[in-house]
Amino acid sequence: MEIMEFCQKVKRSLAAGAGEGIKVSVKQITKNNGVVLHGITISKAGMNISPNIYLDGLYAAYEHGETFHAVMEEVMKIYEKSKVEASIDMSFFMDYGKMKEKVVYKVIGYERNKELLLQIPHILFLDMALVFYCHAPQKELDCATILIYNSHLKMWGVTKERLYWDAQNNTGAILPARILSIEEMMREVLSDNIAKNAPKEDAEEFGESGRMYVLGNEKKLFGAAAMFYDGVLDQFSEKMKKNFFLLPSSVHEVILIPDDGIQEPEELWKMVCEINETQVEPEEVLTDAVYYFSRKCKKIKKLF
Repeated sequence: MEIMEFCQKVKRSLAAGAGEGIKVSVKQITKNNGVVLHGITISKAGMNISPNIYLDGLYAAYEHGETFHAVMEEVMKIYEKSKVEASIDMSFFMDYGKMKEKVVYKVIGYERNKELLLQIPHILFLDMALVFYCHAPQKELDCATILIYNSHLKMWGVTKERLYWDAQNNTGAILPARILSIEEMMREVLSDNIAKNAPKEDAEEFGESGRMYVLGNEKKLFGAAAMFYDGVLDQFSEKMKKNFFLLPSSVHEVILIPDDGIQEPEELWKMVCEINETQVEPEEVLTDAVYYFSRKCKKIKKLF
């Protein structure tokens, strides 16, 4: 069974039990890096927002022997968790005067997103691009993010330069940067007893040979962009008193490795490529590259 056939089967099953005023649609949604995901949208009459339920993972489970009944149970669990009970007031998005305080940026790879970049305002940096979105926390949705397109600039009557200026002012304040040692990050991610009982590390103890650090933001959302915040990399290098390598872990985080003179850039590049291939979701990959920050020049350059 092909995935679109599977999606139609899920749609028919949902539609058969749907009440009046409920519409079920199959959608293909293009994400970062040109990744196409397949899913369904369950819309209620009179509502201006509907959850997307992605089916790619459930399709893979079904192809590996999961029953369709179990698939539908999981779909309903996801729907019950993600559905909203009332429309969301998004009128502010039509008025840039109200919207400008919510404009922030994230960073994506250039090569995998060439087609998308034709449609959206962006700032190129090496093989990456800063792109802009509206960060609008909503208690009903936790956080709504809306990618900004060229058509939005035309509607608002603002330039890309104005957008960038506002995003520069907002992003660090709305999504504050943070740097954790790899040990601290593991303790945060893991919940087993070994992690809980591990000896604590101090994130300010910079410069120990072989140590790695994770740069992101406090909300764990598109945190790789923190490497473009004013002063973040410069301050880190001054604390370590060293240059350092930057490894793009994902669009959400960057790994920082102090240059102790023992690291081989090509080996680091091979590691980035392998991790992107095997451990990072395709839509969350930033680039297959290794970067370097010079304490003297205070600039990022690409090595591989």
